[in-house]
Amino acid sequence: MRFSEVLLISDTWEERAKRVPSKFRYRSPDEIDIEDICWKYGIIIKPLHPDFMADYEEAEGLKAFSKPEEEGKRKCGVIHLQPKLPAIERRLLLSEEFCHLHAHFSIQLSAPQLRLSKEESQAKKMSAYLLMPHRFLMDVIRSATDEAVLVSDIVDHFLVTEEFAHYRLELLFNRRIDAFFTLGNKLKSYTRYE
Repeated sequence: MRFSEVLLISDTWEERAKRVPSKFRYRSPDEIDIEDICWKYGIIIKPLHPDFMADYEEAEGLKAFSKPEEEGKRKCGVIHLQPKLPAIERRLLLSEEFCHLHAHFSIQLSAPQLRLSKEESQAKKMSAYLLMPHRFLMDVIRSATDEAVLVSDIVDHFLVTEEFAHYRLELLFNRRIDAFFTLGNKLKSYTRYE
């Protein structure tokens, strides 16, 4: 596939995700600060602990939980995160919970399983687009003209997990990809089968 053939196919969740960082003018993926995004959207981050939430029993055992709140005409809310999470895991969970509040504005603990599964899938997808925007992802893929780009390189560049990077690449290419390289002027990919 040629670089020009990497399609700019977009879906609703990518469009929603694009609108969020467009307000911040990020120049590189390491500038995407999900805690700052939450703050600017009026979302408060608190520990997932009984001292910080009245309905702790309902969320006990979870790593993250978000609760929407209306503030005048503006949607906002509270995200509760388990204390002392590793930085990357905290970032991914915070991003997904932000996407729940931004896109769904519903309390998930009381939602029917079918709706809950759908909303989880949508928030994960929007989160992948938010933390790994197409334009930054294409910059990394284009760098494969000089040397191979491994998923581990993408992980380091976007500050995500390998599983998350694989998921985002599957959204773009509809298949698992472990590395990119060029042969001639064609973009090639490598998939390791286990």
